[in-house]
Amino acid sequence: MKRLLIFGVTKLEDMLEKGNVWYVRHYEAYFDEVYVVYLRGEKPIEVKQGRTTLVSLGKGNGFFDILLAPCRLFKFAKKIKPTHYLTADLVFSWWNSILVRLLLGARIYLMPVCLPYQIYENFKKSLISHLPIWLEKKFIKLSFFSAFRVITGKNIKRFIDWLSSLRYTKDKLIVIDVIPEELPPFEFYEALKNDVSFVRSNKELNILYVGRLHREKIVEDLIEMLAYIKKTGLRVHLRIIGDGPERENLETLASETGVREWIDFLGFKPNKELINYYKSADVFVSPLTGTSLREAALCKLPVVAYNIDWQKDLLKDEENALMVEYRDPKELARQVIRILTDKSLKKRIADNFYKLALEYWGQEKVFKALQQAFGF
Repeated sequence: MKRLLIFGVTKLEDMLEKGNVWYVRHYEAYFDEVYVVYLRGEKPIEVKQGRTTLVSLGKGNGFFDILLAPCRLFKFAKKIKPTHYLTADLVFSWWNSILVRLLLGARIYLMPVCLPYQIYENFKKSLISHLPIWLEKKFIKLSFFSAFRVITGKNIKRFIDWLSSLRYTKDKLIVIDVIPEELPPFEFYEALKNDVSFVRSNKELNILYVGRLHREKIVEDLIEMLAYIKKTGLRVHLRIIGDGPERENLETLASETGVREWIDFLGFKPNKELINYYKSADVFVSPLTGTSLREAALCKLPVVAYNIDWQKDLLKDEENALMVEYRDPKELARQVIRILTDKSLKKRIADNFYKLALEYWGQEKVFKALQQAFGF
């Protein structure tokens, strides 16, 4: 019986609200049971789907939740007896796992899903906002030192370069074909198998964005982009799916820019409903997105993206995407217009993007990849 325990200090309530929490079911391809433990939260929660169980051990006090996390994780692990431990928590995993390592002999697999140095450079803040950057860096080093292995995916070149350059990670590094965190949620693939059609509600060309409305996602550039497109006289409509603290500011900006009537702020949509919106769109625009960019590819939707972060490493301009230099909404508008007005270009970009998606993000690759990481 292979039993995986994934742990971290995020809140289960937040993850359920984001809607992409069930990507963890991809671990079922290799493990008989999967438990995901959230060490912070407002109250104890347990949710199950398939062979995966999400558990919140938080009690509503952020400081004490982190302080007591090692004890709570130890107690839970002793109860379920995991065969493997995994975390993506770069900052606190050294602390959270201290008791399971010392008392249960747990070997911690650490799989980073963000680049701390990029956050520091771009936003001048730490990953955990109340920690100073200098202290957070020390915590990250401790997390790497305490890890048994460090995992990343071969598709994420920037992560490979970063982890290979650190003397305390390069000898622990395992590069696998695909990490489950790269894949859209489990239920997205289930919905994708169905033949779904969508009836347009208007005659405009549809531009789509799917993602959180947070400052770091740079969604305001889409509104400026739309203002440039409007000046050309091309009839388009921008659908923004997702929610977050920036929504009110974005709606205000849209009104001030004169494009509010061209935008639908649709809020959060369940994964099973997203297929309709991807299939009815003409182009997907990605200032900085993750899962949704992969979902767009699997729905054969062409993409215009900023040449930044993991998008820069993976996408090739004029081949499987149209790439635009960071923070240039005017050029973003120009490239979107190209896609919308050139059918042969649109088809070529969409077809190549879809081929890339099948190569990198096919569900059938998960078993072999997890066997690479955990099977020795």
